[in-house]
Amino acid sequence: MKAIITGDIVRSEQIALDRRNFLIKVLRDIVYQLQKKSPMKMEMYRGDSFQIVVERPEASLKIASMIRAGLKSYSPAGSMEVWDARISIGIGTTDYLGDSIVTSDGEAFKLSGRGLDAMDKNRLAVSTCWPDVNEELDVGLAFADDLITGWSVHQAKVIYLSVAQELSQSNIANIIEKSQQNVSKMLKSAKESLLVRFLNRFETIILRQKE
Repeated sequence: MKAIITGDIVRSEQIALDRRNFLIKVLRDIVYQLQKKSPMKMEMYRGDSFQIVVERPEASLKIASMIRAGLKSYSPAGSMEVWDARISIGIGTTDYLGDSIVTSDGEAFKLSGRGLDAMDKNRLAVSTCWPDVNEELDVGLAFADDLITGWSVHQAKVIYLSVAQELSQSNIANIIEKSQQNVSKMLKSAKESLLVRFLNRFETIILRQKE
């Protein structure tokens, strides 16, 4: 049982080539930093798309959310350009894991790919092999997607430092050169506590299904 994350960069064709190369480096760095949540392997394809094999499927939603937060937080300063990604998670079995992720196959790969293809305006989707789990997650995912999409660059930055890197508010304040009170206000306005509750609930649900 694994999770497959399939994603693509939002409006990548509008990103200048030099910035696009930096964005890919940022994405690789984010995935490297998130390895502490779960062992992962990522491959890029078609220039602006990526696929990740996540060994701990219960961590996949936190990883996907933090990939989006991390990309947003590195958006070019002084620009209207905000980096983001559409991400589809598939959770299920993997029949074949080859040397290349994009040539591998299995239930989780199919669920992830179909989820991305079915996306309209949404930027976050989860499809599992358990219909009752999919039904339970439906509303929460819509909330999380809307929340993440609405984050400002600064909100995404503090969320990433808090949730992905697990830093204290005082440490975050030192990094972004703001007061701890400002950091607290930013986390509250970004609804960090509600997001974390949902991510923890997701982890519990998936772990229960794996038992």
